[in-house]
Amino acid sequence: MPQLRKHELYLSGGGDEHQSFPLDSFFFEKISQNGTFLYIPIALRGHKLYATAALWMKNILALHKREDVTFELWDDVAYKTYADVARFDAMYIGGGNTWSLMKELREVDFQKVIAEFIEQKGSVYGGSAGAIVMGKQIDTHDDKNEIAWTDMNGFAILGDYSVACHFKEEQAGRFQEWAISHQSPILCLPEETGLVFAETEMLCVGTKPCFVYAPDGSLTVLNSGVRLSF
Repeated sequence: MPQLRKHELYLSGGGDEHQSFPLDSFFFEKISQNGTFLYIPIALRGHKLYATAALWMKNILALHKREDVTFELWDDVAYKTYADVARFDAMYIGGGNTWSLMKELREVDFQKVIAEFIEQKGSVYGGSAGAIVMGKQIDTHDDKNEIAWTDMNGFAILGDYSVACHFKEEQAGRFQEWAISHQSPILCLPEETGLVFAETEMLCVGTKPCFVYAPDGSLTVLNSGVRLSF
């Protein structure tokens, strides 16, 4: 697999641990022997899976034969600073409801902590909702907005790029129009694939291609293992 630079974001298109296996492997391979990472599953808050998040992550580490790696689960990021996360080798922000995740992270300015962690340490994983909030805009999904969140601005850690997850090819017209109407590029990631975003290049990792729509509606299909500079 091609190697990228130090400061990397791992953007997962979603799915279960088997569908995301290639991207997850790429992420865990970057964590050193006996390393540690921070796991933030708060996008699942209110869902029945939230209570089993720690067990789920332990099972994923076992699946990847990385039982040497440990993690710490945070269910509240209020008052957390870069000094609190600097001891971790990586950060994993799980999937769930994009609106509630954005609300919890934005209201305590945790995006600033994420941005500094990427700059200083690298290696941040965003699963589905965790990937979407990294983009410029977050109106790219169909999650229920039960909290009436109205701010469509993401963290813009990816520059001008926004992210759509769980992408199906029958949605091509929808996201082509999205890119044109927003005059902004969008990364469309199917389940079973993901994108490693690093400084001035991106790498598709998985069993399906990644789809990138430009502001003029033009499409770039990025096959797995292929790197694109921007």
